[in-house]
Amino acid sequence: MTDRTVFVGLCLAFVVGTRLVSAQTVPGTPADVQVIRQLVAAHASSAQKDDVDGMVATQHEDVDERLDDGHHLVGRAAVAKFYSSIVSSGPHRLAHIHPPESIKIRFLTPEVAFVDVESTSMTGSGPRTPYFLVVTKVAGKWGVAEVRNGVPVE
Repeated sequence: MTDRTVFVGLCLAFVVGTRLVSAQTVPGTPADVQVIRQLVAAHASSAQKDDVDGMVATQHEDVDERLDDGHHLVGRAAVAKFYSSIVSSGPHRLAHIHPPESIKIRFLTPEVAFVDVESTSMTGSGPRTPYFLVVTKVAGKWGVAEVRNGVPVE
């Protein structure tokens, strides 16, 4: 095999591989991106007010949430019960922010998006915990369907 053949083969593999990766996403509309960003912001804003109902309102009724401490919560009622237990042990225990620059949205279909976002303290300093969300549009309304959180990163 000549160097030229190897080079052409590598270039072809790169082009085909890149094409396959880009085929896994679709463009989202600016309106849908804005709504998803607002969901993330509404969740944090509600947490800052100890508003459990507001936090779970951003999620679908059958949300599936798995936390890094092993908790697995299915459904809004289970999530609300868990969040309420945290709030009852002291004010602002759930308070956090999601820095806007950390929100990365990738549409898998026009009605399904993967959201990678960080959560951190109200001051913005300290460790950041990655959250991975699957957000879906059901009956014309966006909501969080799946939540997975990672381990805090310094």
